[in-house]
Amino acid sequence: MTSVNKKSMEFSQEQKAEIEELSGAGFNPKKISMIMNLPWLEIKHWYSEPDSEFRYHYDRGMLLNEAARDKEVNASAKNGSITAIQLLESKLRSRKLDELRERLLNGDK
Repeated sequence: MTSVNKKSMEFSQEQKAEIEELSGAGFNPKKISMIMNLPWLEIKHWYSEPDSEFRYHYDRGMLLNEAARDKEVNASAKNGSITAIQLLESKLRSRKLDELRERLLNGDK
């Protein structure tokens, strides 16, 4: 059985940016490890650790991509697109529910 380095993996600025770009493009951690030629067992371990550097940049990439899309939808809604308005309202309701769920499960933060 292969052991995992318990000390957090360290990434260069370029690697952090690539993790964010790839996760934002929809690649899962295993595919990112293959693309970047990183050891899968270590990436798998650090992805499962919510406070790890890998997990932070993975989640950040997904969030940045979502924010960019939502900014475009918001701009379309401001220009009167009914479809964009409906989509924006749906996303806002969903985010509000997520926030309430998070507060109930993890306390008021």
